[in-house]
Formats: sequence, structure tokens, C-alpha cells
Amino acid sequence: AGLFQSLVISLSGLYLLFESARRLIRGVTLEHVPLAIGVMVVSMALTFLLVLRLKRVLKETDSIIVGTETLHFTIDFLTNGGVIVALILVRLTGSSLWDIAVAFIIACYILKQSIGILRKSIDELLDRAFPQEEQRELERVILTFDPRIVGFHNLRTRKIGQQRFIDFHFEIRGEENFSRAHELTEALIKRICERFPGADVTVHFDPEGGE
Repeated sequence: AGLFQSLVISLSGLYLLFESARRLIRGVTLEHVPLAIGVMVVSMALTFLLVLRLKRVLKETDSIIVGTETLHFTIDFLTNGGVIVALILVRLTGSSLWDIAVAFIIACYILKQSIGILRKSIDELLDRAFPQEEQRELERVILTFDPRIVGFHNLRTRKIGQQRFIDFHFEIRGEENFSRAHELTEALIKRICERFPGADVTVHFDPEGGE
């Protein structure tokens, strides 16, 4: 759903660019400017309240579809603000070029934001690994947790919404007691979950040089 909506938003940005260019070439005369400004003010107020609510939900869930809805209505809010600015400038100067210029700026913003959502959607659909920064942080946590841990392998990570999945094997040096090795494993999982809250962590321990 996030992928589909980001594509729709991208298309709307492209259409806005096309329409801006068409109007620049053909020219356009705006009418009923005061009424349009009044409508936009009311629309901005309602949209602002909705965006605040969506941002709270996005922070709680990290859902892509909520993210695209937040982008959708944020664009609406900025568009309405841009329309008001453009209409006021048109009213003051008598030139419709302001309307076209603001539309072009908004279209560029729409495309930039929607491409970001599109990439995130594709990453999660393809079960892509954590971003490099998070991946390096995870590796640092593993290797610095306990001096008995001398390496790891078969590390697999992925993220769906707010849920992270981590799976790997780590190698232990000089620990032959199964109970202590198990305790070390549980402690490592706890540390990883502190760094990546809510992560689903699957860990196996091997002797040094094990596979």
C-alpha cells in the first residue's frame, strides 16, 4: 500500500510540473481570489490537526502507509499555504506567474519526499538488511559486549515497519560450560534489544572457529 501510494503521489507531482509548464506557456487568469484564500485557510487549519495526529501515530508504529499518509496531508498543508502565498502575490502584483512559480516549487518537494517513501517501501518488500549505520552499530554491540566473543557469522537483518529481525551466530573463546555460554547468549540478546527496542533476536553460539 505504501509503495502504491508513493507512486500515486509521485505522479501527482509530475502532473503538477506539467501543468505549471503548460500554464507558463499558455498563460492563465485567476478569478475569485479572495474566496479561494478563505477556502485555503479553513483547509489548512483542518489539515494541520490531521498531520499532528498522523505524526504521533507514525512515531508509535513506524508504519510505511502511515508515513505516506503523513506525507500526503503534509503536502496538502504546504500546498494550501503555497496557494495562499501565491494568491496574495497575484492579488498584489496582478501577475499570475506567482501561481505557477509556487506550483513548481511544491511539485519538486512532492517528488523529493515521495521518492524517499518509495525507496523505503521497496527496501522492506525486498527484505533488505538494516541501513549501514545500524548494521555497523549492531556489529559493534556484538564484538564489544564480552571479551569471550571473538567473532560472528551468518548475520541476517531485516526490518518491517517498526519490527526488526536479527539472526546470527557468534563465536566463544575459552568457555566450555554450556550454562555459562547460554547465560552469555541471553545477556547479549538483552543488550541488543536495549539498543534496538522490540527486535526479534535469534542467536546461536559456537566454539571459536565453529560454523
